[in-house]
Amino acid sequence: MTAPICTSCGVASRLTNGQEVYPHRPDLYSKSIYVCDDCGGRVGCHPGTTSALGTPANALLRKERSKVHRLIDPIWKHAHKSHCYNKDMDRRAMRAVKSKTRTRVYAFIASKMSLTASQTHVGMFNEEQCARAREAVRGTTYADIRNWHIEQNEGVEA
Repeated sequence: MTAPICTSCGVASRLTNGQEVYPHRPDLYSKSIYVCDDCGGRVGCHPGTTSALGTPANALLRKERSKVHRLIDPIWKHAHKSHCYNKDMDRRAMRAVKSKTRTRVYAFIASKMSLTASQTHVGMFNEEQCARAREAVRGTTYADIRNWHIEQNEGVEA
C-alpha cells in the first residue's frame, strides 16, 4: 500500500502505530496510523488494516474535520428516530437504516459541493472543503436529505 500524502504539507506519510502517536493511550497502541514527519499530520487506518481512513491532517485540519462530523454524524446516526422510519424497528433494521442514511448524507454533500462520491469523504477534505461541507449541511435535517434523494431518483423512496 502506498503511504497517503499529507493534506497539510504535501509530504508522504509513514506508517507507525498508536504506541508512538499516543503513548498515554495503551488502548490505541495496536492501531495502525500514518504520520507526516514534517508537520505532525496523522490519519488512522481501517480496523485491522494499513488502509488509511483518509489523508494525514495537522491539528488545525483535524479540528475542521471534527466540526464537519459534529454536523453530519447526528443526521445519519439518528435518522432512524425521525418520522421517516418506523420507531419500533429491530437492531438489524436500525443498522440498515443508518448505513443507507449515511450514504445519502454523503451523496447530498457531494451534490452540493459538485464532487463525486469517491471524492466525498471528510477524512480526505482540506480546510476549504470542510467549510463548504459545513455550509452544505447547516440547518439540514434528515427529512430534507431524504426528500432530496427521492427527487434525485424520480420519486423512488428506496
